[in-house]
Amino acid sequence: MILESLYLKCCSLFGRNKEHKIGKVPIINANFVVLDTELTGLDETKDSIISIAGIKMVGKRIKIADCSYNFLAPSCKMNRENILIHGLVPSELEGYTDKKQILRSFLSFLEDSIIVGHFIIIDLAFLKKEVRQHLNISFNPLTIEILFIYRWLIDIKVLPEEFRVNTSLVDIAQSLGIEVKELHNALNDAFITAQIFQRFISYLATVKVFTIDSLLKIGKPIVSGYIGLKQQKQHIY
Repeated sequence: MILESLYLKCCSLFGRNKEHKIGKVPIINANFVVLDTELTGLDETKDSIISIAGIKMVGKRIKIADCSYNFLAPSCKMNRENILIHGLVPSELEGYTDKKQILRSFLSFLEDSIIVGHFIIIDLAFLKKEVRQHLNISFNPLTIEILFIYRWLIDIKVLPEEFRVNTSLVDIAQSLGIEVKELHNALNDAFITAQIFQRFISYLATVKVFTIDSLLKIGKPIVSGYIGLKQQKQHIY
């Protein structure tokens, strides 16, 4: 709950101008990329991305074959605690030093899609930092936080009040009957998140939420900034 409270205070606005361009696009026709990362830690000032994954969706259709999964060499020493969480060791990542090429490829994959994720501001804070450092460009995608949609669906009683205590990816997934086999793998976590978002699109249609503009009002992070959360990732997952 500490992480959630800090998170809700430290979310960010992304791509305000883009909202006006695609706001009236139907959700069922919109392009999304569900994104997840694995990190050396949660301190934005020193930690870095070591793997990043994205899965494309068009509306609620998950394009399983249209995905991107990349490793990046760490920019800092990896500690034993985090290695035990994500299972990636330094020797596996030594060959992924061309961050410019990896990041260019991943941004090309994203195109102008709306980014969807769980505690997505953390993933994007690190991705924006890497893009700024290695490509010297800005990166401000439209962003959807699934936890906000989950809470909103509880607020309007589409989902039961007893679900309100759920904040972790595994708890949200299991509350919706989604099987969780393996966590702390960026591609697997992105697929779990995509399935959650797929369910949410169906639920939203039942309450006449049909456009991107309406979706952003529910699920867009709303407060600027990210302070480098250092809590263990078990609070997220």
